[in-house]
Amino acid sequence: MQKKKRVLSYLWPLGFGAILLLIPLLRDVHLESALLVSTIFSFWGSLSAANKKQKNDLRLFASLSLQIFLIFTPLLINGLLTDCITLSGLGFWLLLPLPSLLFGVSIGRFYRVLNFPFPRIFSFVTLLIVGLGVLAYEFFTLPQVYYFNHVWGAWPGPIYDEEVRVTVGLLWFRLTTFLWVILLWWLPAVSASKTHLTIVCLSGALIVFSLFVQPQLGISTPRSTLKSNLNEVIKTEHFHLYFDSSNFDEQERDYWAARHEFHFNQITNQLEIDWPEGEIIESFIYANAWQKKELVGAKATSYVPVWLEQDQLHIAKEHLSGVLKHEMVHVIAKQFGNNLINASWSIGLIEGVAEAIAKDASGVSTLHQIIAAEDSLPSSQDMESALSITGFYSTASSISYTMAGSFVKYLLDNYPIENFKTAYPKSEFEKAYQIPFDTLVTRWKAQLPFNEIDSVDTQVSQFIFSQQSLFQLNCPRKIHPILKGLDDLQFYESLGDTSNALVSIDNLFTKYPDLPLVKQLWSGYQLRTNNFDLLLNEISPSDSAIALQLMKADALFAVNEFELADASLQELLSDSTFINDSNSQDSFTVRSDSLIWSTFFNARYRNKLVDADVFKKLPVPLQWLLINRSISTSHDPLIFAYGEVMLHSVVNPNWFETQESLINMLVYYEHFHLAQKWIDLLMVQNLRARHQERVLEQQEWLEFYQSYH
Repeated sequence: MQKKKRVLSYLWPLGFGAILLLIPLLRDVHLESALLVSTIFSFWGSLSAANKKQKNDLRLFASLSLQIFLIFTPLLINGLLTDCITLSGLGFWLLLPLPSLLFGVSIGRFYRVLNFPFPRIFSFVTLLIVGLGVLAYEFFTLPQVYYFNHVWGAWPGPIYDEEVRVTVGLLWFRLTTFLWVILLWWLPAVSASKTHLTIVCLSGALIVFSLFVQPQLGISTPRSTLKSNLNEVIKTEHFHLYFDSSNFDEQERDYWAARHEFHFNQITNQLEIDWPEGEIIESFIYANAWQKKELVGAKATSYVPVWLEQDQLHIAKEHLSGVLKHEMVHVIAKQFGNNLINASWSIGLIEGVAEAIAKDASGVSTLHQIIAAEDSLPSSQDMESALSITGFYSTASSISYTMAGSFVKYLLDNYPIENFKTAYPKSEFEKAYQIPFDTLVTRWKAQLPFNEIDSVDTQVSQFIFSQQSLFQLNCPRKIHPILKGLDDLQFYESLGDTSNALVSIDNLFTKYPDLPLVKQLWSGYQLRTNNFDLLLNEISPSDSAIALQLMKADALFAVNEFELADASLQELLSDSTFINDSNSQDSFTVRSDSLIWSTFFNARYRNKLVDADVFKKLPVPLQWLLINRSISTSHDPLIFAYGEVMLHSVVNPNWFETQESLINMLVYYEHFHLAQKWIDLLMVQNLRARHQERVLEQQEWLEFYQSYH
């Protein structure tokens, strides 16, 4: 019998590990599986140690540690076979289950040794308080979205951030776990000797000290820490904006302050919100996504902690233009959210209303067009699933956001806003609309613009609906070295650190010299840093990417090899693929003679601009490039001068993005009359439906900013 028990104690953890192999995310040697095992064994260790028959706690810890290892074994073998093992994954398995087990054993032992009545119940309740109570306290009081816990280990941030690493904060936190273990282990015998008393006092003092220095250790991030790091504040009527002063100049701060108030005005009007007088939204704008990750645990994900009493936005600088309006919908929708989390219990409705108002799923297709272009439309069951937590996260975020956004936009456009506000907190559609949910879905699908779909909409739809969720990916937590290298490059670029950016792209190119994307990025850096000979040695006729051959021609031009440069272009022109592509034709146009080529080279690689008189004589593609550069460098006089010249040229839809940016900056620099002319010009064009929406938003921006200033 004893032998059978021993065999069973080996077999069940192996079987449990094998079952985990069937479950996405949990089958990987990484955070999610480590977190699950930590939770289970923390409780198991505590209940076992609380058993009055328990005699040897260290042996218990060793026995349960062996079972953790046996659960880990199938995951490890699978990870090795599929090449999904990462150092961070191994780190989580080292730092989460074993310390949590030890913490649980210490809790159970503490109650057993002190002869508490019902020690198992006390142990269980204590772990619930630590595991859930502490989390709830931090969740509702701190702006961060990462959490550490002695029971279940760690949660590093939003699920959309695929890269999850072991942080220094986790290491410090686990040291505090060991301090608690020491305190709990020695406290029952504190009166036995001075040694026991010294150990208890020392561990207790260190625990108290650690509570006061958690922000410095990376264990927690209160609002005060955010405000000390983002030390520049601008106050407007409805916002306090906190910036990293080293990464925003005065003009940028003023612009984004105005855009905050603009979007606030749009959203409150559309949702018919009477904003409480004096209620302020705090907007934390980080220098970059990496700073945001370090401070609050979210990197690529912008977020709004709607569950906090204080209204807040958390956005990295490079994401502002793309997500500010979307995130602001969340914070304003708190006004009609439920009482606990100030939002809806449906994640689909939370994101759906933000998508419906921000309309940012695509720059060229409307939400309705994207859905209408899909081969099979979602059923009412599909929509109900998309609005639920499990259904929303089981598909790629782009799919869930777009589907929910289109449905909510239909509701907002066709029914009174109050109906949606009533349905929002608890997804009570039939109560709010007095119509069955199936009927709402049927009516939504019936009004989709099927006759307005073209090949562009189809391509956008296919791209969005082909995305995979985190649960569908193989090795979802393992980041390819190329992506890691590109991430490092973007980090240094965000800091304006050219020297380290060069080192980063050189390292990437050394490892992946034949990858077109890497080679193009590397070549661009060589042109910007005058390493022309190096570039010419690396780009050969066998490089099929047209962009590389064009950059080679640019390098030849830069070293005064005009004939060779022109010959390189002529060879490209013999390629039918090149000559039949409008973008490729523009590439030839901006290099059509030495004067034009010189202007193009200086604009693209040096950010050097020309005056309006020279600008008038340039070909249209080069003029739009110069407008782009004038906008990116915030050169107000040239933006105005260039904008006036281009007002009289032929409007090409290929340059819509730049035209929109031009209007946006003309408004900001208070060239209202010229901005209105551009809006009027675009409105009479045969624009795509999504482009029409964007021009109308520029009209709203113009009207708002005229009164704002």
